[in-house]
Amino acid sequence: MSDSKFLKESNNKHLLSESEVKFRALTDFAAVGIYLYRETFIYVNPAFERITGYTLEELRKKKVWEIVHPDYQEMVKERVLARLRGEQPSPRYEIKIITKDGREKWIEISASTYKEGDQYVGIGTFIDVTEVKNYSQKLAETLTEYKAILQAFEGYIYTVSQEFRIRFANPKLEEKIGKKIVGLTCYETIFARKEPCPWCSVPQVLEGQSVQKEIKIPKQDKWYHVVATPLVYPDGERFFFHLMVDITQQKKTQQEYLRATKLESLSLLASGIAHDFNNFLTAILGNLSLLRLRLQKKLSPKEEKLIKQAEKACLKAQGLTKQLLTFAKGGSPIKKAAPLKDLLEETISFCLRGSDITWELKVEDDLFLVDVDTVQFGQVVSNLVINAKQAMPQGGRLWVSAKNLVLDEPQGSLKPGKYVEISFRDEGKGIPEKYIHRIFDPYFTTKKEGSGLGLAICYSIVKNHGGHIEVFSKEGSGTTFKIYLPASKKEKFDTPSLVQQEIFKGQGKVLVFDDEETVRATLREGLELAGFQVEEAQDAQEVLKRAKDQTFDLAILDLTVPGGMGAKEIFPFLKSYNPKIKTILISGYVLDYEKHKEFDAILKKPFTLQELFETIRKLLNA
Repeated sequence: MSDSKFLKESNNKHLLSESEVKFRALTDFAAVGIYLYRETFIYVNPAFERITGYTLEELRKKKVWEIVHPDYQEMVKERVLARLRGEQPSPRYEIKIITKDGREKWIEISASTYKEGDQYVGIGTFIDVTEVKNYSQKLAETLTEYKAILQAFEGYIYTVSQEFRIRFANPKLEEKIGKKIVGLTCYETIFARKEPCPWCSVPQVLEGQSVQKEIKIPKQDKWYHVVATPLVYPDGERFFFHLMVDITQQKKTQQEYLRATKLESLSLLASGIAHDFNNFLTAILGNLSLLRLRLQKKLSPKEEKLIKQAEKACLKAQGLTKQLLTFAKGGSPIKKAAPLKDLLEETISFCLRGSDITWELKVEDDLFLVDVDTVQFGQVVSNLVINAKQAMPQGGRLWVSAKNLVLDEPQGSLKPGKYVEISFRDEGKGIPEKYIHRIFDPYFTTKKEGSGLGLAICYSIVKNHGGHIEVFSKEGSGTTFKIYLPASKKEKFDTPSLVQQEIFKGQGKVLVFDDEETVRATLREGLELAGFQVEEAQDAQEVLKRAKDQTFDLAILDLTVPGGMGAKEIFPFLKSYNPKIKTILISGYVLDYEKHKEFDAILKKPFTLQELFETIRKLLNA
């Protein structure tokens, strides 16, 4: 070998050795895996060993595709063999491998080839992207979940900038507004205001607070529960996240509950006062009747006039007790199936007679019958018409309508079923928004001469009929009251029976039980005047003793006696002593007739002697 040739080969070996040193220095400290291969691995760097868990010696005994997950083995094998044939399949792709300890890892591969002699050698980089892949998958899953939540969420979600510009709005909010709202100002777009809302939470959120509050949107007549909290995007820009849930129905339910609670507390007071008051009125009316019966034709016109004035005063007082008893706990109206058209027409006409109010009544021809106490419901109609009249002191128009309503699903406090909807709409001055939620409260009034009981009584009567009453009003634009009453199951309405007025004469023994001495004395004198023998009892023990020792044709029994047994408790004993005895239940409370069916008749205090005699006539004749 010549010296020049030897020097040339020595230089080449030196250069090769130097390149290998540089290559190994580069690959040994690289963070990514680097590998050389034909069908098996020729070389792998330490990073490749760390990623796979195999050593270089172990990998030299393996085909390149043997460490690949079965799902990707065939693809990797095809691409490796294609490169070794000099072809150029896709240089970058992701696969899954199985490490030496059996774990699965996601790998991003960049592969190429170079030629060594007449053979191709593969070279590639091997990057572990498992964490990134898992994070991306988690992110995709999370985004899918969030998207589903946003689609399903019934409330409104939006984010705004410090300048009140909307950056994001969920589909429900855009559906409500009716257009895309990103980029628009929140107070103009969502709340229809010309300046930031007085209830805005942005100033508080700017200080880093999370805010929860309930707000009322007057223009929408809606209540919302609002949550507002700071939101910082990755670019550092600050926004404010808002979540709004419509709680209008919950608010109405809460107001209904509070109103019912107030009425409940009043019922105890009203019930006690009315009971005592009715006892006094019974005695007064009874004594007036006795006075007239005893004197008969001896009364002068002036004396007759005085008695009539006293009776009229009693009847007015009786009206007051009826109002109080409307609140009585457990009190029920005496309901009968009735058509509403005549009741509405007569009451409206009477209330507006001589006024400057014109009115219009529109009733559907096939309007359902309703089960109502015509006296109580007439009071509701009267109160609402008078309210409308007072709201239009300079005159105006009142529209009243009644139509059928069939609900297939619940609507507010109304259950599915058939109803009659009665509407009273006036063009008066309206109700200020700050008062609208209080108008059914007992003793709340804005009128100088009002008692504050009118609408509370309407509310209570409608509730006791199983119905619902609500109000819609805007100051300066009139008021509408709507009443919903359950339709009757009867197809024909009940006709009232005529009361006979002739003077009554009877015979037999009567037992009168009442804790009020004046009531007992009045009833005794009236019954004796009619021809009966009368025994009195002021407590249960006295009743039972007399009933056991004597035979009575009739017992007149007070429902409740403070601190003792009343008519309900005494009744079984009376019947055991004398099964044929007739019984009349009397009470100053509002009575549910369905709960007292065991008695032969029921009289509400105050009652006149004529009413008592008519009841006795029916019982004894029967």
